[in-house]
Amino acid sequence: LPMALPVASLALLWKVLFAQNGLVNCTFGTHCDFMGTDAAFWVLIGTYLWKNIGYDSILWSSGLDSISYDGGKTWLSCNHPETDNMTIPLPNLLPTLAVTLVLSLLNTFKVFREAYLVAGAYPQKSIYLLQHLFNNWFLALDLPRLSAAAILMAGALGAVIAVCIKRL
Repeated sequence: LPMALPVASLALLWKVLFAQNGLVNCTFGTHCDFMGTDAAFWVLIGTYLWKNIGYDSILWSSGLDSISYDGGKTWLSCNHPETDNMTIPLPNLLPTLAVTLVLSLLNTFKVFREAYLVAGAYPQKSIYLLQHLFNNWFLALDLPRLSAAAILMAGALGAVIAVCIKRL
């Protein structure tokens, strides 16, 4: 369900929950400005986890389902000297772990939408993301900084691609 919700409605929900007079403050009797303090970072982390944990659990479930146990009694059984027929299926989850980590890393770049819609172009410093910086440089037409950032990003991407190709 969280992956199916539009980002704008999710941002509106977070505004209703975590505003100065939001539902969380009314429920607990506090007056914390969640989006104006360092708590904004934890709200963003919670948003990311809530949005992606269902997807990741489906990936883990399919990874666990694809493992053959070969006589093991539990899915995290260890090799004991007394029993030779027990297996360790955890190493069989490494491909699933790799896919989950890559997709989770890619999904972290999508959290900008939520931060931008909830806090605007100049949010609290704990959630001021790289995309905010580039967006604000673009709006100010700060071309020298944008050009330098593009060259640095291309160099970093080239280095990552070179390392990946070398390992293959």
